[in-house]
Amino acid sequence: MSSKPKSANVNNLLATIQRKVPDNPEPAPQPTAETVVQPKPRDNTRRRASAKALPQSKGGKPVQFWLHDEDRRLVRELAAWLAGQGVRSTDSLVIRAALRTAKTGGEFFEAYRHASQLDGRLKPHKNESMQSDETT
Repeated sequence: MSSKPKSANVNNLLATIQRKVPDNPEPAPQPTAETVVQPKPRDNTRRRASAKALPQSKGGKPVQFWLHDEDRRLVRELAAWLAGQGVRSTDSLVIRAALRTAKTGGEFFEAYRHASQLDGRLKPHKNESMQSDETT
């Protein structure tokens, strides 16, 4: 299990829940006349093949993926922080929000490399194993 006593875990969770949003958060951008899309009246008399739009999905597709214990702890920590802000969330919403805030760059690449080393399904490629040898 964990080497930390239960009270340390409870204290960490309580500290995470009690974190607050900064007093001056950046306001959400307000929609302007240029950004608001006005619906156009439909003309059912003629249909052009080039004007066909792709159907919009009402929901996502169900997916299944495996999370290590440390990943689940991160999801729970993020959900606990949201609970401290008065938001009741699901794991799916927490993961989707985290994906939308992720930015590409060195930190993301290092996190990917760390996750790929923990993934037992993939065999390391020659160039990846050579790079990990150089870093150790």
